[in-house]
Amino acid sequence: MDHENRALADLLAAQADLERLTAEAGEARQRRRDAARRLIELGRGTSWIARQLGVTAQAVDGFVKYQQRQQKRRELH
Repeated sequence: MDHENRALADLLAAQADLERLTAEAGEARQRRRDAARRLIELGRGTSWIARQLGVTAQAVDGFVKYQQRQQKRRELH
């Protein structure tokens, strides 16, 4: 039973870590969107932002426009 209790404690701790990390990742994604939008407002393009991040311009366009797509989905339903 001691092994079971330890395994359960490990499982619960891992679940709590995943929930915390998921929340932190969501906050980081929002900060990234906000910062990219500010850079675009300051005259930088998605290609420039993409080079800074090491991703494609399409990826930048995708995460910058994420909230617009979500809003359209909500309006359709």
